[in-house]
Amino acid sequence: MWFFRKNKTWAAALVIVLPLLLTTPAPAADQANIRGPIDLDQALRIALRYSPTLAAARHQLTGAKALKAQAITGYLPTLSATYSFKRIDPVPAMEVPSMGTIAMADENTYSLQAAFEQPIFTGFRITAQYTMAKLGVGVAELQVQLAKLDVALAVKTAYFQYLASQKALVTAKQAVELLKSQLKTTQDFHDVGIVPVNAVLKVKVELASARQRATAAANVVALARSRLNTLLGRSVNAPLEVRDILGYHKVAISLGDAIRRAKAQRPELKAMRLRMQQADWAVTKAASGFYPQVVIQGAYTWAGTDWNLGGGGVTEPHSWHIMAAAKWNFWEWGRTYQGVSKARADKRALKAQLRQLDDQVVLQVKEAYLRLRDADNTIATARAAVAAAKENYRITQERYKEQLTTNTELLDAQNLLTRAQNDLTGALTSFNVALASLRRAMGTGLPMPAKR
Repeated sequence: MWFFRKNKTWAAALVIVLPLLLTTPAPAADQANIRGPIDLDQALRIALRYSPTLAAARHQLTGAKALKAQAITGYLPTLSATYSFKRIDPVPAMEVPSMGTIAMADENTYSLQAAFEQPIFTGFRITAQYTMAKLGVGVAELQVQLAKLDVALAVKTAYFQYLASQKALVTAKQAVELLKSQLKTTQDFHDVGIVPVNAVLKVKVELASARQRATAAANVVALARSRLNTLLGRSVNAPLEVRDILGYHKVAISLGDAIRRAKAQRPELKAMRLRMQQADWAVTKAASGFYPQVVIQGAYTWAGTDWNLGGGGVTEPHSWHIMAAAKWNFWEWGRTYQGVSKARADKRALKAQLRQLDDQVVLQVKEAYLRLRDADNTIATARAAVAAAKENYRITQERYKEQLTTNTELLDAQNLLTRAQNDLTGALTSFNVALASLRRAMGTGLPMPAKR
Protein backbone atom coordinates (compact mmCIF):
# COMPACT_ATOMS: atom_id res chain seq x y z
CA MET A 1 0.00 0.00 0.00
CA TRP A 2 2.89 2.35 0.78
CA PHE A 3 4.19 1.87 -2.78
CA PHE A 4 0.86 2.82 -4.36
CA ARG A 5 0.47 5.88 -2.11
CA LYS A 6 3.95 7.10 -3.01
CA ASN A 7 3.78 6.16 -6.71
CA LYS A 8 0.37 7.16 -7.95
CA THR A 9 1.53 7.21 -11.59
CA TRP A 10 2.73 3.60 -11.40
CA ALA A 11 -0.49 2.58 -9.70
CA ALA A 12 -2.58 4.15 -12.44
CA ALA A 13 -0.47 2.44 -15.11
CA LEU A 14 -0.94 -0.95 -13.44
CA VAL A 15 -4.71 -0.42 -13.28
CA ILE A 16 -4.74 0.12 -17.05
CA VAL A 17 -2.19 -2.49 -18.14
CA LEU A 18 -2.94 -5.39 -15.79
CA PRO A 19 -6.42 -6.20 -17.20
CA LEU A 20 -4.93 -6.21 -20.70
CA LEU A 21 -2.22 -8.65 -19.65
CA LEU A 22 -4.73 -10.92 -17.97
CA THR A 23 -7.10 -10.98 -20.96
CA THR A 24 -4.53 -11.35 -23.74
CA PRO A 25 -5.36 -14.58 -25.63
CA ALA A 26 -2.75 -17.26 -26.17
CA PRO A 27 -1.30 -17.04 -29.69
CA ALA A 28 -1.14 -20.76 -30.30
CA ALA A 29 -3.00 -23.96 -29.49
CA ASP A 30 -0.22 -25.09 -27.15
CA GLN A 31 -1.78 -22.80 -24.53
CA ALA A 32 -5.15 -24.47 -25.20
CA ASN A 33 -3.84 -27.31 -23.00
CA ILE A 34 -4.85 -30.20 -25.27
CA ARG A 35 -5.18 -33.32 -23.17
CA GLY A 36 -5.78 -36.84 -24.37
CA PRO A 37 -6.46 -37.92 -27.93
CA ILE A 38 -8.35 -35.50 -30.16
CA ASP A 39 -10.70 -36.42 -33.00
CA LEU A 40 -10.76 -34.94 -36.47
CA ASP A 41 -13.48 -32.38 -35.75
CA GLN A 42 -11.55 -31.09 -32.75
CA ALA A 43 -8.40 -30.81 -34.85
CA LEU A 44 -10.34 -28.89 -37.51
CA ARG A 45 -11.78 -26.43 -35.02
CA ILE A 46 -8.36 -25.82 -33.44
CA ALA A 47 -6.76 -25.27 -36.86
CA LEU A 48 -9.53 -22.91 -37.99
CA ARG A 49 -9.04 -20.81 -34.85
CA TYR A 50 -5.29 -20.63 -35.37
CA SER A 51 -4.80 -20.51 -39.17
CA PRO A 52 -2.81 -17.43 -40.30
CA THR A 53 -4.20 -17.95 -43.80
CA LEU A 54 -7.75 -17.71 -42.51
CA ALA A 55 -6.83 -14.72 -40.35
CA ALA A 56 -5.44 -12.94 -43.41
CA ALA A 57 -8.65 -13.65 -45.34
CA ARG A 58 -10.71 -12.21 -42.48
CA HIS A 59 -8.57 -9.07 -42.43
CA GLN A 60 -9.17 -8.72 -46.16
CA LEU A 61 -12.90 -9.01 -45.48
CA THR A 62 -12.62 -6.21 -42.93
CA GLY A 63 -10.83 -4.11 -45.54
CA ALA A 64 -13.53 -4.84 -48.12
CA LYS A 65 -16.23 -3.71 -45.68
CA ALA A 66 -14.29 -0.52 -45.01
CA LEU A 67 -14.04 0.08 -48.77
CA LYS A 68 -17.80 -0.33 -49.06
CA ALA A 69 -18.36 2.16 -46.23
CA GLN A 70 -15.97 4.54 -47.98
CA ALA A 71 -17.75 4.17 -51.31
CA ILE A 72 -21.17 5.07 -49.91
CA THR A 73 -19.82 8.47 -48.83
CA GLY A 74 -19.68 9.40 -52.51
CA TYR A 75 -23.43 10.07 -52.35
CA LEU A 76 -23.01 12.53 -49.48
CA PRO A 77 -22.03 16.22 -49.57
CA THR A 78 -18.44 17.23 -49.01
CA LEU A 79 -17.85 19.92 -46.38
CA SER A 80 -14.71 22.05 -46.25
CA ALA A 81 -13.31 25.16 -44.59
CA THR A 82 -10.67 27.55 -45.93
CA TYR A 83 -8.83 30.32 -44.11
CA SER A 84 -6.89 32.71 -46.36
CA PHE A 85 -4.98 35.98 -46.46
CA LYS A 86 -4.81 38.25 -49.51
CA ARG A 87 -2.77 41.44 -50.06
CA ILE A 88 -3.40 43.79 -53.00
CA ASP A 89 -0.80 46.23 -54.26
CA PRO A 90 -1.67 48.67 -55.67
CA VAL A 91 -5.14 48.94 -54.19
CA PRO A 92 -7.72 49.57 -56.94
CA ALA A 93 -9.45 52.93 -56.58
CA MET A 94 -11.72 55.29 -58.48
CA GLU A 95 -12.19 59.03 -58.63
CA VAL A 96 -15.62 60.24 -57.58
CA PRO A 97 -16.47 63.89 -58.14
CA SER A 98 -16.84 65.83 -54.95
CA MET A 99 -15.68 62.75 -52.99
CA GLY A 100 -12.15 62.29 -54.18
CA THR A 101 -10.41 58.94 -54.50
CA ILE A 102 -12.33 55.98 -53.13
CA ALA A 103 -10.63 52.56 -52.55
CA MET A 104 -12.43 49.66 -54.24
CA ALA A 105 -10.84 47.00 -52.02
CA ASP A 106 -8.84 46.61 -48.84
CA GLU A 107 -5.08 46.27 -48.99
CA ASN A 108 -5.10 43.30 -46.58
CA THR A 109 -8.00 40.87 -46.42
CA TYR A 110 -8.43 37.86 -44.14
CA SER A 111 -11.26 35.43 -44.86
CA LEU A 112 -12.76 32.19 -43.56
CA GLN A 113 -15.02 30.27 -45.89
CA ALA A 114 -17.19 27.22 -45.06
CA ALA A 115 -18.30 25.41 -48.22
CA PHE A 116 -20.17 22.31 -49.33
CA GLU A 117 -20.45 20.40 -52.58
CA GLN A 118 -23.22 17.90 -53.31
CA PRO A 119 -22.91 15.68 -56.39
CA ILE A 120 -26.15 15.43 -58.35
CA PHE A 121 -25.15 13.45 -61.42
CA THR A 122 -21.76 11.86 -62.05
CA GLY A 123 -22.52 9.67 -65.03
CA PHE A 124 -23.29 6.73 -62.66
CA ARG A 125 -19.69 6.76 -61.39
CA ILE A 126 -20.63 6.86 -57.68
CA THR A 127 -23.22 4.11 -58.11
CA ALA A 128 -20.68 1.97 -59.94
CA GLN A 129 -18.06 2.50 -57.24
CA TYR A 130 -20.47 1.59 -54.46
CA THR A 131 -21.83 -1.48 -56.24
CA MET A 132 -18.31 -2.72 -57.00
CA ALA A 133 -17.34 -2.28 -53.34
CA LYS A 134 -20.50 -4.09 -52.24
CA LEU A 135 -19.70 -6.99 -54.56
CA GLY A 136 -16.14 -6.90 -53.22
CA VAL A 137 -17.47 -7.69 -49.74
CA GLY A 138 -19.17 -10.76 -51.20
CA VAL A 139 -15.93 -11.80 -52.86
CA ALA A 140 -14.01 -11.35 -49.59
CA GLU A 141 -16.60 -13.43 -47.70
CA LEU A 142 -16.15 -16.21 -50.25
CA GLN A 143 -12.38 -15.95 -49.84
CA VAL A 144 -12.85 -16.59 -46.12
CA GLN A 145 -14.95 -19.64 -46.97
CA LEU A 146 -12.29 -20.79 -49.43
CA ALA A 147 -9.56 -20.41 -46.81
CA LYS A 148 -11.61 -22.51 -44.39
CA LEU A 149 -12.00 -25.28 -46.97
CA ASP A 150 -8.27 -25.26 -47.77
CA VAL A 151 -7.34 -25.40 -44.07
CA ALA A 152 -9.83 -28.23 -43.53
CA LEU A 153 -8.36 -30.28 -46.40
CA ALA A 154 -4.80 -29.71 -45.19
CA VAL A 155 -5.72 -30.80 -41.65
CA LYS A 156 -7.60 -33.88 -42.86
CA THR A 157 -4.72 -34.93 -45.08
CA ALA A 158 -2.17 -34.43 -42.29
CA TYR A 159 -4.44 -36.21 -39.79
CA PHE A 160 -4.86 -39.31 -41.96
CA GLN A 161 -1.18 -39.36 -42.90
CA TYR A 162 -0.29 -39.22 -39.21
CA LEU A 163 -2.56 -42.20 -38.53
CA ALA A 164 -1.12 -44.06 -41.51
CA SER A 165 2.45 -43.44 -40.34
CA GLN A 166 1.59 -44.74 -36.87
CA LYS A 167 0.10 -47.91 -38.34
CA ALA A 168 3.14 -48.33 -40.58
CA LEU A 169 5.36 -48.04 -37.51
CA VAL A 170 3.31 -50.69 -35.71
CA THR A 171 3.67 -52.99 -38.73
CA ALA A 172 7.43 -52.33 -38.89
CA LYS A 173 7.84 -53.12 -35.18
CA GLN A 174 5.73 -56.25 -35.61
CA ALA A 175 8.05 -57.36 -38.42
CA VAL A 176 11.03 -56.86 -36.11
CA GLU A 177 9.41 -59.02 -33.41
CA LEU A 178 8.53 -61.76 -35.89
CA LEU A 179 12.08 -61.81 -37.17
CA LYS A 180 13.45 -61.93 -33.64
CA SER A 181 11.31 -64.97 -33.00
CA GLN A 182 12.40 -66.52 -36.27
CA LEU A 183 16.06 -65.81 -35.47
CA LYS A 184 15.73 -67.61 -32.14
CA THR A 185 14.11 -70.62 -33.79
CA THR A 186 16.70 -70.70 -36.56
CA GLN A 187 19.54 -70.34 -34.05
CA ASP A 188 18.17 -73.26 -32.05
CA PHE A 189 17.99 -75.36 -35.22
CA HIS A 190 21.57 -74.43 -36.06
CA ASP A 191 22.80 -75.29 -32.57
CA VAL A 192 21.55 -78.83 -32.97
CA GLY A 193 22.87 -79.06 -36.53
CA ILE A 194 19.54 -79.00 -38.39
CA VAL A 195 20.19 -75.86 -40.49
CA PRO A 196 23.46 -74.39 -41.74
CA VAL A 197 24.95 -71.15 -40.39
CA ASN A 198 24.02 -69.18 -43.53
CA ALA A 199 20.34 -69.62 -42.58
CA VAL A 200 21.03 -67.83 -39.30
CA LEU A 201 23.01 -65.13 -41.08
CA LYS A 202 20.19 -64.59 -43.56
CA VAL A 203 17.66 -63.99 -40.76
CA LYS A 204 20.11 -61.61 -39.05
CA VAL A 205 20.42 -59.59 -42.25
CA GLU A 206 16.62 -59.43 -42.59
CA LEU A 207 16.32 -58.41 -38.94
CA ALA A 208 18.84 -55.58 -39.38
CA SER A 209 16.93 -54.35 -42.42
CA ALA A 210 13.65 -54.53 -40.51
CA ARG A 211 15.12 -52.48 -37.67
CA GLN A 212 16.25 -49.86 -40.18
CA ARG A 213 12.77 -49.75 -41.66
CA ALA A 214 11.31 -49.36 -38.17
CA THR A 215 13.65 -46.43 -37.49
CA ALA A 216 12.65 -44.83 -40.79
CA ALA A 217 8.98 -45.40 -39.94
CA ALA A 218 9.49 -43.71 -36.56
CA ASN A 219 11.00 -40.70 -38.35
CA VAL A 220 7.98 -40.56 -40.67
CA VAL A 221 5.69 -40.56 -37.62
CA ALA A 222 7.65 -37.69 -36.07
CA LEU A 223 7.49 -35.69 -39.28
CA ALA A 224 3.77 -36.34 -39.75
CA ARG A 225 3.10 -35.31 -36.14
CA SER A 226 5.11 -32.12 -36.65
CA ARG A 227 3.16 -31.33 -39.80
CA LEU A 228 -0.15 -31.73 -38.00
CA ASN A 229 1.09 -29.77 -34.97
CA THR A 230 2.06 -26.91 -37.27
CA LEU A 231 -1.45 -26.76 -38.73
CA LEU A 232 -2.84 -26.72 -35.18
CA GLY A 233 -0.55 -23.88 -34.17
CA ARG A 234 1.45 -26.01 -31.75
CA SER A 235 5.16 -26.62 -31.31
CA VAL A 236 6.47 -29.11 -33.86
CA ASN A 237 7.80 -31.31 -31.05
CA ALA A 238 4.67 -31.23 -28.92
CA PRO A 239 3.20 -34.65 -28.11
CA LEU A 240 -0.05 -35.34 -29.91
CA GLU A 241 -2.53 -38.18 -29.71
CA VAL A 242 -5.31 -38.58 -32.27
CA ARG A 243 -8.23 -40.96 -32.43
CA ASP A 244 -7.98 -43.76 -34.96
CA ILE A 245 -10.69 -43.08 -37.54
CA LEU A 246 -8.85 -44.64 -40.47
CA GLY A 247 -11.89 -46.62 -41.51
CA TYR A 248 -14.03 -47.20 -44.57
CA HIS A 249 -17.66 -46.68 -45.48
CA LYS A 250 -19.50 -46.74 -48.75
CA VAL A 251 -19.99 -43.32 -50.35
CA ALA A 252 -23.17 -43.26 -52.39
CA ILE A 253 -22.73 -40.41 -54.86
CA SER A 254 -22.46 -40.37 -58.63
CA LEU A 255 -19.91 -38.39 -60.59
CA GLY A 256 -22.67 -36.28 -62.15
CA ASP A 257 -24.09 -35.36 -58.74
CA ALA A 258 -20.63 -34.47 -57.46
CA ILE A 259 -20.00 -32.17 -60.43
CA ARG A 260 -23.40 -30.47 -60.07
CA ARG A 261 -22.78 -29.85 -56.36
CA ALA A 262 -19.32 -28.47 -57.08
CA LYS A 263 -20.64 -26.02 -59.68
CA ALA A 264 -23.30 -24.84 -57.24
CA GLN A 265 -21.17 -24.69 -54.09
CA ARG A 266 -17.54 -23.96 -54.96
CA PRO A 267 -16.53 -20.57 -53.47
CA GLU A 268 -14.10 -20.00 -56.35
CA LEU A 269 -16.88 -20.14 -58.92
CA LYS A 270 -19.17 -17.94 -56.84
CA ALA A 271 -16.39 -15.39 -56.36
CA MET A 272 -15.60 -15.38 -60.08
CA ARG A 273 -19.26 -14.72 -60.90
CA LEU A 274 -19.24 -11.77 -58.51
CA ARG A 275 -16.07 -10.49 -60.18
CA MET A 276 -17.90 -10.70 -63.50
CA GLN A 277 -20.59 -8.42 -62.06
CA GLN A 278 -17.85 -6.09 -60.82
CA ALA A 279 -16.46 -6.03 -64.35
CA ASP A 280 -19.86 -4.91 -65.69
CA TRP A 281 -19.90 -2.02 -63.25
CA ALA A 282 -16.26 -1.22 -64.05
CA VAL A 283 -17.38 -0.58 -67.64
CA THR A 284 -20.13 1.71 -66.33
CA LYS A 285 -17.63 3.58 -64.17
CA ALA A 286 -15.21 4.01 -67.06
CA ALA A 287 -18.02 5.31 -69.28
CA SER A 288 -19.00 7.99 -66.76
CA GLY A 289 -16.57 10.35 -68.49
CA PHE A 290 -18.91 10.52 -71.48
CA TYR A 291 -21.50 12.35 -69.35
CA PRO A 292 -21.53 15.82 -67.79
CA GLN A 293 -20.85 16.11 -64.07
CA VAL A 294 -23.52 18.11 -62.19
CA VAL A 295 -22.97 19.43 -58.65
CA ILE A 296 -24.50 21.93 -56.26
CA GLN A 297 -22.02 24.15 -54.46
CA GLY A 298 -22.49 26.65 -51.67
CA ALA A 299 -20.36 28.68 -49.27
CA TYR A 300 -20.56 31.17 -46.40
CA THR A 301 -17.69 33.64 -46.01
CA TRP A 302 -16.50 35.76 -43.07
CA ALA A 303 -13.96 38.50 -43.98
CA GLY A 304 -12.10 41.38 -42.39
CA THR A 305 -8.88 43.33 -42.46
CA ASP A 306 -7.51 41.71 -39.26
CA TRP A 307 -6.42 38.12 -38.70
CA ASN A 308 -9.41 37.58 -36.40
CA LEU A 309 -11.73 38.68 -39.22
CA GLY A 310 -12.41 42.02 -37.58
CA GLY A 311 -11.59 45.57 -38.61
CA GLY A 312 -13.26 47.97 -40.96
CA GLY A 313 -12.79 48.43 -44.66
CA VAL A 314 -14.72 48.02 -47.84
CA THR A 315 -14.71 44.21 -47.71
CA GLU A 316 -18.13 42.74 -46.99
CA PRO A 317 -17.85 41.02 -43.56
CA HIS A 318 -20.44 38.34 -44.30
CA SER A 319 -21.54 36.82 -47.59
CA TRP A 320 -22.89 33.57 -48.98
CA HIS A 321 -23.63 31.99 -52.31
CA ILE A 322 -25.14 28.81 -53.74
CA MET A 323 -24.88 27.58 -57.31
CA ALA A 324 -25.45 24.64 -59.58
CA ALA A 325 -22.63 23.74 -61.92
CA ALA A 326 -22.32 21.33 -64.83
CA LYS A 327 -18.99 20.32 -66.29
CA TRP A 328 -18.60 18.26 -69.43
CA ASN A 329 -15.24 17.23 -70.85
CA PHE A 330 -16.38 16.51 -74.39
CA TRP A 331 -12.88 16.05 -75.86
CA GLU A 332 -10.03 14.22 -74.09
CA TRP A 333 -8.24 12.66 -77.05
CA GLY A 334 -9.93 9.30 -76.57
CA ARG A 335 -9.01 8.95 -72.88
CA THR A 336 -12.47 7.87 -71.74
CA TYR A 337 -12.97 5.66 -74.80
CA GLN A 338 -9.72 3.80 -74.11
CA GLY A 339 -10.68 3.39 -70.46
CA VAL A 340 -13.96 1.80 -71.49
CA SER A 341 -12.13 -0.45 -73.95
CA LYS A 342 -9.80 -1.64 -71.20
CA ALA A 343 -12.69 -2.34 -68.82
CA ARG A 344 -14.44 -4.38 -71.50
CA ALA A 345 -11.22 -6.28 -72.25
CA ASP A 346 -10.86 -7.04 -68.51
CA LYS A 347 -14.41 -8.37 -68.52
CA ARG A 348 -13.68 -10.67 -71.47
CA ALA A 349 -10.54 -11.91 -69.69
CA LEU A 350 -12.59 -12.72 -66.58
CA LYS A 351 -15.12 -14.57 -68.71
CA ALA A 352 -12.31 -16.72 -70.16
CA GLN A 353 -10.94 -17.32 -66.64
CA LEU A 354 -14.40 -18.38 -65.50
CA ARG A 355 -14.57 -20.99 -68.27
CA GLN A 356 -11.09 -22.23 -67.34
CA LEU A 357 -12.00 -22.39 -63.64
CA ASP A 358 -15.18 -24.30 -64.45
CA ASP A 359 -13.13 -26.86 -66.39
CA GLN A 360 -10.63 -27.13 -63.53
CA VAL A 361 -13.42 -27.73 -61.01
CA VAL A 362 -14.87 -30.54 -63.13
CA LEU A 363 -11.40 -32.07 -63.52
CA GLN A 364 -10.69 -31.85 -59.77
CA VAL A 365 -14.01 -33.50 -58.95
CA LYS A 366 -13.44 -36.31 -61.44
CA GLU A 367 -9.88 -36.90 -60.23
CA ALA A 368 -10.96 -37.13 -56.58
CA TYR A 369 -13.97 -39.27 -57.52
CA LEU A 370 -11.85 -41.77 -59.47
CA ARG A 371 -9.32 -41.98 -56.63
CA LEU A 372 -12.20 -42.67 -54.25
CA ARG A 373 -13.62 -45.42 -56.44
CA ASP A 374 -10.15 -46.91 -56.90
CA ALA A 375 -9.78 -47.04 -53.11
CA ASP A 376 -13.23 -48.69 -52.91
CA ASN A 377 -12.02 -51.52 -55.10
CA THR A 378 -8.60 -51.77 -53.45
CA ILE A 379 -9.71 -51.94 -49.81
CA ALA A 380 -11.70 -55.16 -50.16
CA THR A 381 -8.78 -56.78 -52.00
CA ALA A 382 -6.26 -55.48 -49.45
CA ARG A 383 -8.29 -56.83 -46.53
CA ALA A 384 -8.52 -60.24 -48.17
CA ALA A 385 -4.78 -60.12 -48.85
CA VAL A 386 -4.01 -59.39 -45.17
CA ALA A 387 -6.18 -62.30 -44.05
CA ALA A 388 -4.50 -64.60 -46.56
CA ALA A 389 -1.01 -63.36 -45.63
CA LYS A 390 -1.65 -63.94 -41.92
CA GLU A 391 -2.85 -67.48 -42.57
CA ASN A 392 0.06 -68.12 -44.93
CA TYR A 393 2.54 -66.93 -42.32
CA ARG A 394 0.93 -69.05 -39.61
CA ILE A 395 1.04 -72.19 -41.75
CA THR A 396 4.57 -71.53 -42.99
CA GLN A 397 5.79 -70.89 -39.44
CA GLU A 398 4.30 -74.16 -38.21
CA ARG A 399 5.81 -76.03 -41.14
CA TYR A 400 9.19 -74.42 -40.46
CA LYS A 401 9.08 -75.51 -36.84
CA GLU A 402 8.52 -79.03 -38.11
CA GLN A 403 11.26 -78.54 -40.69
CA LEU A 404 8.78 -79.13 -43.52
CA THR A 405 9.76 -75.90 -45.27
CA THR A 406 12.81 -73.69 -45.58
CA ASN A 407 13.93 -70.60 -43.76
CA THR A 408 13.66 -68.64 -47.01
CA GLU A 409 9.96 -69.46 -47.40
CA LEU A 410 9.26 -68.26 -43.87
CA LEU A 411 11.07 -64.99 -44.60
CA ASP A 412 9.03 -64.62 -47.77
CA ALA A 413 5.82 -65.25 -45.83
CA GLN A 414 6.78 -62.62 -43.27
CA ASN A 415 7.57 -60.09 -46.03
CA LEU A 416 4.24 -60.84 -47.69
CA LEU A 417 2.43 -60.19 -44.43
CA THR A 418 4.21 -56.87 -43.88
CA ARG A 419 3.53 -55.79 -47.44
CA ALA A 420 -0.15 -56.75 -47.22
CA GLN A 421 -0.61 -54.83 -43.97
CA ASN A 422 1.08 -51.75 -45.42
CA ASP A 423 -1.04 -52.05 -48.58
CA LEU A 424 -4.22 -52.08 -46.50
CA THR A 425 -3.08 -49.04 -44.51
CA GLY A 426 -2.25 -47.27 -47.76
CA ALA A 427 -5.63 -48.14 -49.27
CA LEU A 428 -7.51 -46.85 -46.21
CA THR A 429 -5.43 -43.68 -46.20
CA SER A 430 -6.03 -43.14 -49.91
CA PHE A 431 -9.78 -43.61 -49.41
CA ASN A 432 -10.03 -41.08 -46.58
CA VAL A 433 -7.82 -38.51 -48.30
CA ALA A 434 -9.70 -38.99 -51.57
CA LEU A 435 -13.01 -38.52 -49.75
CA ALA A 436 -11.70 -35.32 -48.14
CA SER A 437 -10.46 -34.12 -51.54
CA LEU A 438 -13.82 -34.91 -53.14
CA ARG A 439 -15.67 -32.94 -50.47
CA ARG A 440 -13.25 -30.05 -50.94
CA ALA A 441 -13.76 -30.24 -54.69
CA MET A 442 -17.53 -30.01 -54.11
CA GLY A 443 -17.10 -27.01 -51.81
CA THR A 444 -17.93 -28.82 -48.56
CA GLY A 445 -16.09 -30.57 -45.75
CA LEU A 446 -16.10 -28.15 -42.82
CA PRO A 447 -16.58 -29.55 -39.31
CA MET A 448 -19.93 -29.63 -37.60
CA PRO A 449 -20.44 -27.00 -34.87
CA ALA A 450 -19.21 -28.16 -31.48
CA LYS A 451 -21.92 -29.44 -29.14
CA ARG A 452 -22.61 -27.27 -26.11
